Amino acid sequence: MKPDHKPRQDDTQPAGFLGLPLSTLLGGGVWVMVARLFAQVAQLAVFVAAAHVLEPAEFGLFAFVSAIAFLLVVVSEGGWAEFIMRSEHGEQRLPELAAIALLSGSGFTLLGLWSVLIVGGLWFPVWQSWLFALFTLWFVPAALNTVYDGTLVHRHMLNRQAIIRMISEAGGLVVALFGLWAGWNIVALVIGRLVTNLLNVLGGIWVLGWIAPRLPDRSVLAEVIHFARYIVSVRLIVFGRAYSGTLLVGSLLGLADAGYYRAAERIVAAFSELVGEPARLLAWVIFRRAGNQDAGTGDDAITRAGSVFLPVLFAVAAPVYVGLLLVATNLVDIALGSGWAPVALVVKILAVRQLLMFQGYVTEPLLSVRGEVSRLWPLSLMISVTSIGMMVALAPFGLVYAALGQCVAAAFAGGLSIWYQARYGRLDWSRIAANSGLIGLAAAVMFVGVSSLAHWPAEAHLPSYSQMAVQVLVGALIYLSVLYASWKWTGWLKSEG
Repeated sequence: MKPDHKPRQDDTQPAGFLGLPLSTLLGGGVWVMVARLFAQVAQLAVFVAAAHVLEPAEFGLFAFVSAIAFLLVVVSEGGWAEFIMRSEHGEQRLPELAAIALLSGSGFTLLGLWSVLIVGGLWFPVWQSWLFALFTLWFVPAALNTVYDGTLVHRHMLNRQAIIRMISEAGGLVVALFGLWAGWNIVALVIGRLVTNLLNVLGGIWVLGWIAPRLPDRSVLAEVIHFARYIVSVRLIVFGRAYSGTLLVGSLLGLADAGYYRAAERIVAAFSELVGEPARLLAWVIFRRAGNQDAGTGDDAITRAGSVFLPVLFAVAAPVYVGLLLVATNLVDIALGSGWAPVALVVKILAVRQLLMFQGYVTEPLLSVRGEVSRLWPLSLMISVTSIGMMVALAPFGLVYAALGQCVAAAFAGGLSIWYQARYGRLDWSRIAANSGLIGLAAAVMFVGVSSLAHWPAEAHLPSYSQMAVQVLVGALIYLSVLYASWKWTGWLKSEG
């Protein structure tokens, strides 16, 4: 396949699913999942190495400054990738989008440097100001990379995107570990992430060629900004929700509990990204392809696609989060050590939280393709307000109550997402629920089966990694057996009634 090859849009005979070969969809999803797994492992390796090298105060400073930098990265990235992915004419704007991305990244870099000179020089030591100046070098490559990322997804080149990401993460890992070994301390972490961003851009250029920037006219700029403002506002709200838990727990319960909560969030987030990133990218491909085939009927192609895709996503998400709930104790012992035992219960609760809101992975691509992107902002705002409100209300009572509050917020978020997807995305959730019933049964049987056998490895005094291996093996066999049997006997997965 040539790098600039595009799938045909006029195919009338479906090949696999919505005109895309099944091997293309599954293969792309597997590649994205492998890339996310590799990224998680690489970032975990850097985290462990940094924890052994840096003082707690140094690591806290890195976390604080990087949070500010990530906030600016979220804004500088805009919605350029999503603008490309949402429709066919997105690629016609690539030169203009490249120019907008470069201007956005450069603007936030200058803003960061100005802040260093004015604000940093007055209130912070010189070396901390220079550290933040180094962070600002992230913004241009991060913004430009979104254009290449969106183009790769739009052309269904998920395998090449995954390879680029793995090479980039490997390069950043090597540089960060070398820098920590050489005594660069925090600077090693900053440069490692900068190298990852640069390699992502270079990989996109290698596959797609250089996209020569061209200044957009007013109509194009207005169209892009109108779309991007909703994406950015949603991500800002999500960003606030992601960091509010650790900040509030630390403020109300102390730094030790904040460390436990952040560790639990990080473990669950690793699994969530393995499920969520492939789901989000595949949803863009599938719903956009379905939108191109839409004949304008009430039961349109996007509705039919959702009736299949959401149950398949549930079939993947259910064993991941139920399995995490089952192995949490052994996983925490293996990864963090016995001193982090309180994290295990929080991991279990947060795994339930993620399962309650798995359907939210597809809301952004669905509403964007439907032309309802403006609905994302109020949806995300209501979810964030609920999540932060439950944290404020229950965190004073303890770490476990704080996590349970997030489950309540997740149940609300999941129900609200379903309502939005049915109302504005026009998904048939009655059909989705019917297609998902036996998947839930398979997950429940897996939970009961593994829980019933859990005492055997412990009574045999097996080490934690052996106990977890037994749990994973038994759980996988039970889940896949029940799921396959139910599918063969009932043929439950239907896109149409």
